[in-house]
Amino acid sequence: MNGVSYPGLMLDWDDLRYFLAVARHGSLSAAARRLEVAQPTVGRRLASLERQLGARLIVPTPTGQTLSPTGQRMLAHAEQMERDALAAEHIAFGRDAGLSGPVRVTASEWMIESVLAPLVAPFLVEHPRLCLELLADPRHISLVRREADLALRPSEFEQPEIVQRRVGSISFGLYASDGYLARHGMPNFENLCSGHFLIAMSEHLTKVPDTDWLPRVAAHAHVVARCNGRLPMAALAAASVGITCLPRFIGDATHGLRRLSAPEQEPARTLWLGGHRDAGAVPRIRASVLFLKASLQRLQGALHPGSSVGDVGDDQGAAGDDPDAPALP
Repeated sequence: MNGVSYPGLMLDWDDLRYFLAVARHGSLSAAARRLEVAQPTVGRRLASLERQLGARLIVPTPTGQTLSPTGQRMLAHAEQMERDALAAEHIAFGRDAGLSGPVRVTASEWMIESVLAPLVAPFLVEHPRLCLELLADPRHISLVRREADLALRPSEFEQPEIVQRRVGSISFGLYASDGYLARHGMPNFENLCSGHFLIAMSEHLTKVPDTDWLPRVAAHAHVVARCNGRLPMAALAAASVGITCLPRFIGDATHGLRRLSAPEQEPARTLWLGGHRDAGAVPRIRASVLFLKASLQRLQGALHPGSSVGDVGDDQGAAGDDPDAPALP
């Protein structure tokens, strides 16, 4: 699909992509970074679309760009065009490619680096025509907009277009280095770690176990550093900067860190593999799902110590609870 008809004109989908990027990201510069183009290019394409329509779609504000009333009405039509264009591309290129072509998998940076990257070599040897793209991003890359084909997340997907499968669990623990403990002593959980230093997640990341659990055990510790990923948190803890909460898969394997005995049950999260409802019909994505599911279940003993492969359920379905939605394999 190249465009959509309005009375007296044909709108170019490529121009609408630029409008959508500005609408979603709030400024020309942010849209340019997302589209990987120069900022003037975004401005030119947006101006061209506005000239075609004879109306302003985006208006400047002191903090960036916002939608005009016409832009607000246009947004839903542009998003529908995006869905149609992505669906057409999916039909044209997905089912006929077989076990070749790209498969984009998104997950947190520690999951990409410490879990997925070491796992995939046998899969790529078996399917050398695949190109596996591992995307680590602190924000959630959108499966609905087809920014990725599959996503691994420690929380359920909420969009009705996404089907998902439970592929494991991840347990967390509280860690500190011997050097830190030698200087500051073991934390006293009765006084909520008063006098100690804490390495925490960035405050804008809210769907993490630390958010609810740490205040119950370390509310009086001073937050000395924040990170948007687990690997830099582990590095800071190993350098004796403070105490931190880590997935046990990382914390138990990080040289120099000791897991502390917390006064209450440490948090755990279910790991979900999600994909667009059309994903199961694409051979290369189907094969990737089967591989990831089997590989992650074999790792359960390390991801969730004390569990086994048999502890992983077989739950799956659409995020919108549609019983007729296609399932991931």
